[in-house]
Amino acid sequence: MNTTAVALVLISAVMHAVRNFLTKTAFDKQVFVWWYELVGLLFFAPVFVYGLWRGTFVLEGIWPIAVLSGLLHFLYWLWLSRSLDEGDLSRVYPISRSAPALVFVIAVVFMGEDVSVSGAVGILLAALGVYTISLSRLTPAALLQPLRNFRSDKATRYAFLTLLAVAAYSLVDKQAVMRFHPVAFAFVYPWVSIVLLSGYIQTVKRAGALRREWQANRRAILVCGVLGIFGYFLILMAFSLERISYVVGLRQISIVFSVLLGVVVLKERHGRQRMLSAIMIFSGVFLIARAG
Repeated sequence: MNTTAVALVLISAVMHAVRNFLTKTAFDKQVFVWWYELVGLLFFAPVFVYGLWRGTFVLEGIWPIAVLSGLLHFLYWLWLSRSLDEGDLSRVYPISRSAPALVFVIAVVFMGEDVSVSGAVGILLAALGVYTISLSRLTPAALLQPLRNFRSDKATRYAFLTLLAVAAYSLVDKQAVMRFHPVAFAFVYPWVSIVLLSGYIQTVKRAGALRREWQANRRAILVCGVLGIFGYFLILMAFSLERISYVVGLRQISIVFSVLLGVVVLKERHGRQRMLSAIMIFSGVFLIARAG
C-alpha cells in the first residue's frame, strides 16, 4: 500500500477510536453524541457552502435517500451510545465495527455476488472474533457464554443492533455516493439524524440535558466534532491515493485501538482475550475488504 495512504488511514482510525472512547466517558452519551455531531456539521458548513457556490454539489433528488440514511444513522447513534452505557468499550466497539463482514454476507446471499477464498476466510475470522470477544476466558466451559450474554446482557444486544444499523446504512450510503457527491451527502443526511435525536432527547431526557452535558464536557465535545470531520477528510484523501478496498479494510484497525484504550486507559478486564478477538475481527474485515 501507498505509505502516505497508510498513514492517513491509521490517523483516521485513531481519531475514530478516540471519539468513541470520549463518548464512553461522557455523562449522558446520547446528548454528547448530539452535541459533537452538531459541532462537526458547523465545522463542515463552509466546505458545503463553497461546494454549492462552485456548483460542485448537486442536491436535486437527494432528500429521499438522505432521510433513509439519516434514520439509520440515528438508530446507530442511539444504539451505540446505549451499548457504551451498558458495557465496556473494548467489547461493544469491536462488535459494532464488524459490519463489513455482515454487508459482505448480505451481498453474497441476497445479491448473488461471488465469494472468494479470502472473503470466506475473512467471514470466518470476523465471526470468530465477534463471538469470542465476550468470553471471559478460553475454556470449553465458557464457550456458550456469548450466547447467554445475548439473551441476558443489554450491552451485547445493543452492540449487535448497532452492527445491524451500520450494515444497513453502509448499503444505503453506497448507493447514495454513486448518485451524489460524497461530501455533499455527508453534510445533508446528519441533519435528519440530529432532528430525530433532538426529538428523542426532548421526549426522554430531563429538561436542561443539553446544557448540562455542554457544561460538563464542552472540550471533549469540541474535540470529537473536529475528529469526526478531519477523520472523514483523511479517508477521502486516502481514497485518492490507494484502492478503496484496501483503505476500508485497514480503517477497521480502529477496532484494535479501541480495545487498547478500553483496557489500558479505562482499566477494562479480559484485555488479552479481547485483544486477540479484536485482531481476528480486524484481520477478517481486512480480508473481506480486499476480496470485495
